[in-house]
Amino acid sequence: MSGERRRRRSTSEDSRESGSSRSEEERREQSADGGSDGDRRRSSSGVRRRQRSFRRLLFVLVPVVLGGLSLLLIPWWNERGLRVAEWQLDSGDAAGALATVDEYLQSQGGTESAMALKARVLVKLGQPAEALRLIERVGAASVPEMRAYAEASLMLQRWTGALPVLEHLVKEQPGDGDLLHELSACRARLGRYDEAVAAAQQFAKLPGNEARGYTLIGLLERDRGNNQKCAEAWGRVLELRPDGKDLQVSAGELFQEYGKALLLTGDAVGAESALVRGVSAVESAAALAWLGKAQQQLGRRQDSERTWRRAVDLEPLNAMSLEGLAELMMQRQDFAGALACLQPLEGQSDLKSSTGFLLQRLYGLVQQPEKSAEWKQRTEQLRRAEESLVHMEQVIVSSPDTMWGRVYQAWYLAEQDNREQAKHLLSPFVKEGADPFIVKLWTALRDGLPLPGPEDVPLDVY
Repeated sequence: MSGERRRRRSTSEDSRESGSSRSEEERREQSADGGSDGDRRRSSSGVRRRQRSFRRLLFVLVPVVLGGLSLLLIPWWNERGLRVAEWQLDSGDAAGALATVDEYLQSQGGTESAMALKARVLVKLGQPAEALRLIERVGAASVPEMRAYAEASLMLQRWTGALPVLEHLVKEQPGDGDLLHELSACRARLGRYDEAVAAAQQFAKLPGNEARGYTLIGLLERDRGNNQKCAEAWGRVLELRPDGKDLQVSAGELFQEYGKALLLTGDAVGAESALVRGVSAVESAAALAWLGKAQQQLGRRQDSERTWRRAVDLEPLNAMSLEGLAELMMQRQDFAGALACLQPLEGQSDLKSSTGFLLQRLYGLVQQPEKSAEWKQRTEQLRRAEESLVHMEQVIVSSPDTMWGRVYQAWYLAEQDNREQAKHLLSPFVKEGADPFIVKLWTALRDGLPLPGPEDVPLDVY
């Protein structure tokens, strides 16, 4: 019995130990299972929190991004009409560009970019006054707008307004031939010939522009009376373009002016050759008159008479040819014929003192002393006016920025019907104690009166 009990007790104890071991193992497993579920719950909760934060961030960012895109895209979309107009303008369809930009202005209102573009279009259509009005209203912020302003100013002969803009553009784009050409012409209009020639020389250095550059130099030197440099420049042009074509002037004009410059520098042989080519290109009274003068200097009087008569056939009041014919008649003692040759010129407003002097002599030779005395007085007035013109030109060329350089420039501009520019140049010198010529010129400009003549110019003030 006792042995049986011991076996049952031992078995019972083993069972309890076994149960206890299983129970502890199960608890460890349950504890392990419970820990894994907690981690998963915590991880899931973190993911949900991050997802909620991301959604909240999206709710904030999406409207901001969309708003920013709309700020960029809406103006871009609204200005599509301006892009079309710009394309039309660049393609050469200025009329179509004007219609497009006008439609844009009606639908979108008068934005600065639209009005500036319209100004550029108007310049291309030859309406510079309206173009300038628009540019002066909105300003010129880009290079195309500044170029439009300068071009419109040049078209309206507003040289003082165009000059600083052109100078700025040339600094920005020194290789632009069109700008250099325009700058040179603008400076010349204001009497700044040294600076004009400098721009023309820079233009001539650009690839492909040498012939046109020297043509421009020749024109400038001609205008300021430097015949030697004029002849040199056009001689260089004909080395580059022997036919004289595809230049700023026609072949006929080039040969005529080249021949004239050669004749005035004493090269009658070269002058005749060039002038014959000029007449062959285009038979003009001016070219024939200079050709007749070259032939006269070469001692070929019959040729010169024939040439001058042909010039008078083309232009009955060609003064150079009529003077030449009158001198030939005087050499033959045909004073009445010479006088009859010159009398059609007596009423001309641009009569030269050389013609007046011949009339004075001829009236004396045909025994009309009163008429001779009358023409003597008139010749003196003509000579005085011519001396004044030479004086003014010399001052303008040598000292364009002095007071009298500006005053004389103003007179020339007014003489060319550019009174607004003349007033702009003259106004700084209109003050108490100003020279009577300045006062007289200002009064004429202000009140729309006839200008003082060159004979009124003071010769002793510079």
